[in-house]
Amino acid sequence: MAGLGPRPAKGYRVVLLGSAAVGKTALATQFACGSFPEQCEPSVEELFSKVIEVNAAPALLEIVDTVGAEHLVTLKDLYIKNSDGFVVLYSVCSEASFEAVRPLRERMGRLRGPKAVPLVLVGTKADLDAQRQVLTARGRALAREWRCPFLEVTAKSKLMVDQVFTQVVREMEALAPPEEAVPAVPTNAQETWPSERFIG
Repeated sequence: MAGLGPRPAKGYRVVLLGSAAVGKTALATQFACGSFPEQCEPSVEELFSKVIEVNAAPALLEIVDTVGAEHLVTLKDLYIKNSDGFVVLYSVCSEASFEAVRPLRERMGRLRGPKAVPLVLVGTKADLDAQRQVLTARGRALAREWRCPFLEVTAKSKLMVDQVFTQVVREMEALAPPEEAVPAVPTNAQETWPSERFIG
């Protein structure tokens, strides 16, 4: 319809959490920029943004890539408290990174209280079968326990990368508090127009 512009995108902050070297930066770079970084320097934080369409509506994602180092716990806690959704990552090639996601989830529960937390559990480096230490079934079982979606991805070839962020938007929307309804016009309200209108 003429005169109606595109709907503004709803904004969400999504935080990537997981041990160092699980592929947080690679996932975010491949999703937002369409490229795979062959080498990633450890960073305190990086911000990426991208608009995607989910359920026929635009969503503007601000993606925060956090460093895996535990000495920045305070910064990480701030992001956990103040963000809308989370992607919790482990590498399928690292048993230690898989074991590290459970304390992360417990920390999220402590910081955010009893409310459900919008998150997606992601196993990275799914193409490296020869080096796999964590079976797909274990990731799936943990996601069932947490009642969240689970995906295995390969950032290098972009396999399932876009689906991670589509899923996290769906989780955020499903768990969002209902928007306040616009109050109905009272039935006894006066008509805006008089019953007879004169046009000169």
